[in-house]
Amino acid sequence: MFRSLVLVAVAAALGSSLTRAAAADPFGDLGSQRWYVSGIVGGSFMTLTSGGENTAASAANAGAATGGAFTGGGALGLAIPSGGGQWRAELEGRQRARLAGQTNFVGDPFLYDVQAADGWSVTANLWRDIAITDRTDFYAGGGIGGGGYRLTVDDQIYAQGYNRTGGFAWQAGGGLVWSPSDRLDIDLGYRFFAVDTGSTPLVNQLSGGSAGIYTSSLSASEVLLTFRIYEPLAVLRGRR
Repeated sequence: MFRSLVLVAVAAALGSSLTRAAAADPFGDLGSQRWYVSGIVGGSFMTLTSGGENTAASAANAGAATGGAFTGGGALGLAIPSGGGQWRAELEGRQRARLAGQTNFVGDPFLYDVQAADGWSVTANLWRDIAITDRTDFYAGGGIGGGGYRLTVDDQIYAQGYNRTGGFAWQAGGGLVWSPSDRLDIDLGYRFFAVDTGSTPLVNQLSGGSAGIYTSSLSASEVLLTFRIYEPLAVLRGRR
């Protein structure tokens, strides 16, 4: 429910901004559009929520593992000036460091050791920048795409599982941008990120047979620092 409300709010905000921009400048300043590349670093505060059933122990999986990890990546995008700011459409790829924690299947001290490693995402994003001053902007938007991670679970008694899981991913957020020059943006932002629920088969550690299914969904609150360079190949064309 929370994810749906976030998506609706982002869509409404973008739609309202697009309507106002279109009324003032229906096509934007297409002659001034600029390509850019971005480098992204930050912290990802992740939550892995479990579900499914451990049939070897006749118990439902429950609980969530939480933890902070490094995230980094980059983006390639196109900026089009419009209506007191600009639109930015981009393709972004990022990775996330390992999340390690514990979830329940019966209750303490009977816990799963859980690791979600090699986290990745690729999203197509749309951001709306609104100028505050000549050198500062506020922005909001989001993106959709795919993401995943490598999941390892072990209750150390009955069952264990290993799987690469992935699915639909989305993100939404906003932030502030400072532009020390016409070709450089420094962006501090917040995003909420989530990947759809995946399933990992559990194996009975005693018999080697099936021990049910461990389902997991990953979400994260992320604080990101982005360095965006416009027309990075301009120097090769003799431009400054």
